[in-house]
Amino acid sequence: MNCAECRENLVACVEGLLDREESLQCQAHLETCAACRAEHTAITRLQRQLMARGPATAEVSLVNPVMRRVQAIQNDRERNSIMTKLFTRWGFGLGAAAGAAAIILIAFLVFPKAQATAAEVMTKGAQAVAKLTSIHLRGQMRTRPADNFAHIDPECDFVTIELWKQLEPELKWRVEKPGRVAVMDGRSTIAYLKPDNTAGKLPYPTQGAFDTAWLYKIADLSNTITNELKDAIAKGWKLSLTEEQAADGRTKSVVTVEAKSDLPESDYLKNKFFDDSDTRRVYRFDAQTELLESVQVYLVRASGEVLIFEVNQIECNQPIDPDVFRLELPANVVWEQELQKLPDNEKYAAMTAEQAARAFFEACAREDWDEAGKFMSPVTPDLKQYLGGLEILSLGEAFTSRAYTPTGRFVPYQIKLKNDGVQKHNLALKKDEKTGRWYVDGGI
Repeated sequence: MNCAECRENLVACVEGLLDREESLQCQAHLETCAACRAEHTAITRLQRQLMARGPATAEVSLVNPVMRRVQAIQNDRERNSIMTKLFTRWGFGLGAAAGAAAIILIAFLVFPKAQATAAEVMTKGAQAVAKLTSIHLRGQMRTRPADNFAHIDPECDFVTIELWKQLEPELKWRVEKPGRVAVMDGRSTIAYLKPDNTAGKLPYPTQGAFDTAWLYKIADLSNTITNELKDAIAKGWKLSLTEEQAADGRTKSVVTVEAKSDLPESDYLKNKFFDDSDTRRVYRFDAQTELLESVQVYLVRASGEVLIFEVNQIECNQPIDPDVFRLELPANVVWEQELQKLPDNEKYAAMTAEQAARAFFEACAREDWDEAGKFMSPVTPDLKQYLGGLEILSLGEAFTSRAYTPTGRFVPYQIKLKNDGVQKHNLALKKDEKTGRWYVDGGI
């Protein structure tokens, strides 16, 4: 769960309206993000103040006044505000059957008839998978094999991406693509980056850690379908419904959602990650069983559409081999370490992002790996071989993205490697909450 998703759910989290999985996901994010924790604290304080004023205030419901206003919607901005409140306080605070009925009602109030019918098909699809015990998804994605799970690149070939999720008797999950794997075995969560032979560990169960949250959400089919409807209604996304005849004669209900990112076209991270892209999402349901059978996601750009992700294998409530949730690591794996405060920590904490980028590259040029390690952990043997002896050709002015962490910056750079190759990219830097220092987050 990223900051935007967490903040969208903070009120529901404080009021106990999230389901168990969403609540755990929100709490996991709050443990690592000071900005969201501060907002959570403020909301909690406000709720306590309201509760202290007595039952009359505490029991105020948004449902009736919101529903009255829904029928008098005048413009998209008003609709966005209304729908967000309505779904937070009503649609997702009810049981599965009542919540589904609420969604259908809202859809018919807000959408034209054709779109409302598409919403009804999706709602029935959500109900059909409301009691999952396990799920296995297999598909393909245009991305680099070892890059972040959410990273997309329309110029890349497809790579296989797979997810296993066990909900009973205890929650476990695994997400894997050729160069990267993340596993939550019920006790801890480990991510392993195969080319670098590096691993990171969180000593507790998580929901979609290590950049797997978007795919993890897709695996929660009922909530995924419902959340697509929530966003479509709140953000004014277009829905459409068509029918297809399969080769075996079965009828397929095809719902298309035209999703829009909140990022402007000029933002650096626009169309680089799944949730930061304008996409056309196609869901195919079996018209008889109402079960979701496939998902295709197309990146929508001015130059045209390109298929970037699809799920073509969906297995529900099938036994999963316990070995799936065991991750065997090489004996020489290099474990990521938290940054530690230095004797002269203030010197590094006072640096700008540009100064930190220069200090890191200069350390690599000198092959001073102790100094480079103050900005990055671990500095792997492969990285030493790649960056050792480099020459800095240029460093630009730091910039940011609305989709990046509030403290994150990108520093444009051009370096000459000792093999005479030239690397030009943007170094991603974040402020470490514990030490106040910049650390390298990617872009090498």
